[in-house]
Amino acid sequence: MIITALAASLSLASCPAGAHCLEDETLLAVSANPDRAAFILSAMQTAQARYGDVFSRTPGLTAVIEDSTQFPGLALELDGQGYTVKPWVSPQAMRDQLEAQLRPALEAQMAGAPEAVIDAAINSALSDRVDGNERVRHGEAIIAHELGHLWLRDTYDWPDIDTGGARTYGAAAAPDWFDETAAVLMESEQLTGERRSNLCEDLPDDISAQLSRYFTMEHPLLQMAALAADRAAAAARARGEAADGPQIMVMSGDALSSQGADMIGAERFYGLTRALVDYLMTRTGSHVVFDTLAQTLASGQSLEDWLASSPSDLPSSQAALIDDLATFIESGCAA
Repeated sequence: MIITALAASLSLASCPAGAHCLEDETLLAVSANPDRAAFILSAMQTAQARYGDVFSRTPGLTAVIEDSTQFPGLALELDGQGYTVKPWVSPQAMRDQLEAQLRPALEAQMAGAPEAVIDAAINSALSDRVDGNERVRHGEAIIAHELGHLWLRDTYDWPDIDTGGARTYGAAAAPDWFDETAAVLMESEQLTGERRSNLCEDLPDDISAQLSRYFTMEHPLLQMAALAADRAAAAARARGEAADGPQIMVMSGDALSSQGADMIGAERFYGLTRALVDYLMTRTGSHVVFDTLAQTLASGQSLEDWLASSPSDLPSSQAALIDDLATFIESGCAA
């Protein structure tokens, strides 16, 4: 694929000051760092190819803008030109914002300690929370994951629904388990391996009951996002700062679960989704299954409707699919 500097092929007059802009046909990556722009565009290209393989559809104009607050107005301008725009937070920006939140507390706890000792403690805390974060460790795969959500929304004719102002994830009209399926399908082999391993390491005793819940539940991250936002706002207020600005909090699954997140946490939700993907591909031997399922769900029908008319190598009801999927997961983990 050809990578070029942003030029007159786009209706933007120029790349914003201080930005590096790379494009490839319908894809645009923007970052203040040239290496990061190249990294993001590569992730977009990989995701686009994979999406076409899985869904046999070509996403439209798409832009990923890293640290978009550095380029005010750009997202709105691109949106007006028909782009689907995904803001992205760079590892450095994540680190800087977390340091701004952590430093006052650590300085208070370590009052009187040499500055070098305080700095070392802060750097250690940041390394643990940023470098170990999935969005940093698997940056390319997570960019592709997020684009899967957006492209599922944009490439199928989903009905408009009134969410009442509630948070939505990807295609609001799609069941959350299938919205996540489109995203997990975009991930790298390395992250895919982690999804499988994590599920098997923490396999619930009654996997069928978990799967029944899985197919009806809201995405756990919607609850987690609300919780993280509340905690970030409370921390900002405690520091005497405005609580309505952007905040970054990196929270572990255990911490979120202890604060009342869904009984199926995000990591298990991803693991069950990966297992569903593996199951459907194993049973049917084809990626085409995901396109036909998306078309059925976007038309307002259900998983039950799709199974009733699905190929003979799949169960004909959701209950039977859950039982077969549970056996598939248990057998895979035992092996």
